[in-house]
Amino acid sequence: MTRSMPRSEQPRARRGRTLLGVLIGSILTLILVVIVGMPLAIGHRQDLPLERLYGDLAVSLAVKAQAGSATNPVAQNGRALETGRLAYTGSCAVCHGAAGDGKGTFGTTLYPPATNLQQHDTQARSDAELFWIIKNGLSFLGMPGFSDRYDDTQIWALVAYTRALGSAQRRAAELPPPVTDAQLAVANYAGDPPQRGAAIYFAQGCALCHGAVGNAPGELGLRNGREAAEAVRRGRRGMPVYDQVAISDTELNDLIAYVNTFRGRGG
Repeated sequence: MTRSMPRSEQPRARRGRTLLGVLIGSILTLILVVIVGMPLAIGHRQDLPLERLYGDLAVSLAVKAQAGSATNPVAQNGRALETGRLAYTGSCAVCHGAAGDGKGTFGTTLYPPATNLQQHDTQARSDAELFWIIKNGLSFLGMPGFSDRYDDTQIWALVAYTRALGSAQRRAAELPPPVTDAQLAVANYAGDPPQRGAAIYFAQGCALCHGAVGNAPGELGLRNGREAAEAVRRGRRGMPVYDQVAISDTELNDLIAYVNTFRGRGG
């Protein structure tokens, strides 16, 4: 003869079974997330519903909580702007693009893609927020921190140049004869066509294969702008094809103007 459970113990037993069921369900859900969800999250290349909104909100909350309220001490300093331009061209343009539009050679292959620095989302951030992001980075967005490469004064200069990218102002300037040590100083997306072309040349990673002045040995050397234009649009010998999304026709003309300076030709 079985002994029935007293009524006072029945609710406790039900709660115990409920808790056990919740625990087992949580473990199974965690296993499913690890085995299925995480590989899908790592490999996907399109935004899931509200994913970008959530990511932007997470970035804003994290940055605002830590950035403080400092203002840029070199905001109106022309020399600092030049320092920022050189640092940007050497370290940032390969992802964010020569014009800050996010179309650098590595930036378009990232997920999420590199930020367009010209747009309101970036330009609306405070000086302190931009400084914090450049210094510390945003690891889950692929943005590195530059605290080990640039001191605070140089980072403030990068903040100043980021502001200048938002205005996209261009000015004419005389292009010095291109020599290897002066290439970063030549590259200026706010300058004349050869200078803009130099900025695009470095941002798209062309110098990594062709050399700073197109003088790589053998078939990787560049002889003239016409040859470069054909290679950009059609590709050759392992070189990728750059469509008008990556390099617009206007930017291609600037790039040709820069390549033509390799042999002393005009724009």
